[in-house]
Amino acid sequence: MGYYFNGILTSIEAWDAYKGKYYNICAIELYPNIIAIPISDDFYDEINKEQITKVQDYEYLTDALKQLCSDFSKIARTAYIEAEYFGGVGTQNAIVWEASDIIFEETLSGNAINKALQQLCVTRTDDRDEFDTVQLGRHRSNERWLKEEKHV
Repeated sequence: MGYYFNGILTSIEAWDAYKGKYYNICAIELYPNIIAIPISDDFYDEINKEQITKVQDYEYLTDALKQLCSDFSKIARTAYIEAEYFGGVGTQNAIVWEASDIIFEETLSGNAINKALQQLCVTRTDDRDEFDTVQLGRHRSNERWLKEEKHV
């Protein structure tokens, strides 16, 4: 069974400032004061306006998504993460902004998301890493996140 997620992690305050700008965007409360914005196909198409320029080493990060994350980061630290695994094999990519500056980036690794979550002040609990602490594994695809979680 596979696991696939790509999305933006930011604060509720940053979300509140931008949520009305796009029709196909939605957010899910992930952790105290952190929301996840899974990138749906409709939102991906809406933000990129058919002018897709992908960022090197990322499967789904585009210049338009990168700019949105930078804009969110003017309010609060913001991360873009993506992971794709099948049969235990896969990679993770993550990038974190603060005040429009990139403060962390790691691509094509197995621990990029945990490191990005640390930058967002997620503290691991007991024997669980940051990924498990925020329960990013509770759904195996963006579609499930969007369908099965309450939107804020």
